[in-house]
Amino acid sequence: MILDKVVLLAARTARSQAYLQTLAAFDLLPGEVILLAPPENAPPARTHPAPPPVPGLLLPDLNETLAQTCARAGLRTAEAGVRDVNDPMTAEAIRRSGAEIVIYSGYGGQIVADPILKLGPKFLHMHSGWLPEYRGSTTVYYALLERQPPAVSALLLDKHIDTGPVVARRHYPPPPAGIDVDSVYDAAIRADLLARVLKDYAATGVLDGERQDAAPGTSPYFVVHPVLKHLALLSLSPSTGHGDA
Repeated sequence: MILDKVVLLAARTARSQAYLQTLAAFDLLPGEVILLAPPENAPPARTHPAPPPVPGLLLPDLNETLAQTCARAGLRTAEAGVRDVNDPMTAEAIRRSGAEIVIYSGYGGQIVADPILKLGPKFLHMHSGWLPEYRGSTTVYYALLERQPPAVSALLLDKHIDTGPVVARRHYPPPPAGIDVDSVYDAAIRADLLARVLKDYAATGVLDGERQDAAPGTSPYFVVHPVLKHLALLSLSPSTGHGDA
């Protein structure tokens, strides 16, 4: 199924690979993929080992490039020509696409600015944290440290960090020990909820959300310190359970 008015704005990242592969597996294909330029001084391609399985979760094959997935699925692509989501060339590519919904999968650290948000389409973002409690960066590790289940929230972007209307939220089983949490697990759980949201959108033609008010004094999490990240990884078990809705 081609979702004509849905466009994927994709950086050259594992997350974008997971999004495209999962949407292809569920036959929920965007009408177009707008590819942001690759990062400068990108490391050479390497072979990725197969990750340990996670029950009920489709894990990305990081050895399949974005271009290969697009070709396999017969997807229309466009090159933005720049890496910055806020560049006028990116804006022009979005305008040309005629999109009503833009799935945002940009580079880490970039925040979509007002001029892009005001182009017209809704910008759908998959945040790996249960909103509004887990706003900010690398929240999957903070959830593990606090013995909370990892989660993903689908939201419509606004000009603030992780404060837009929430379309859907879902908890997931913790990652098994030995998995690449950043490139494989985090990307996979985001892709899973994305497919669920687009399946509902394909059935109803509606993509709306509700604002979730954070408790007073709640602030976004910052990038996790390497020591805390290490402690979170040490807490993982070789086996995992099943997620819940």
